[in-house]
Amino acid sequence: MRKLSFEQITAENVGILINDIPAAKHVEDTVIEHKGVVFALKDGVKYIAASVMIFDMNTDILTVAMRKLYLSDLFVCDNAEHGIDGMMLEYTADKAKNMGFELITVQVSTDDLRTIKFYCSQGFDKIVKVNISGKYLVLQRDLNVKLTCCGSTV
Repeated sequence: MRKLSFEQITAENVGILINDIPAAKHVEDTVIEHKGVVFALKDGVKYIAASVMIFDMNTDILTVAMRKLYLSDLFVCDNAEHGIDGMMLEYTADKAKNMGFELITVQVSTDDLRTIKFYCSQGFDKIVKVNISGKYLVLQRDLNVKLTCCGSTV
């Protein structure tokens, strides 16, 4: 049985994350330049998922005054077990709430129905922006609302 553990990615371990999840290469700048926070899920051997939260969205109104955080990326290894993506997202949402944020947003391509469905199932139930020409939606989740899944509150 593998032991799953969450970690905050630092400048010291960002290289290991990138080695384990090559798609996460661009998170190195986020970590080194302190533009946000990166969390990862390790299966005891290697990183299998990661999330990137950005604080600075070029306006304090979006982050501080509105207590809103931007989820810029969610990475999951191709061979990860079913549900790892939701587990990583819930950990990230919980950390954001503990840091004092009330809302979390994510930008999703309007062409990616699978991803839209995933985020909607994870509590991102409000569309706060639609850009038809850019083909994306910005979905929002209220971190103060309890989610119910399979009869249990999460």
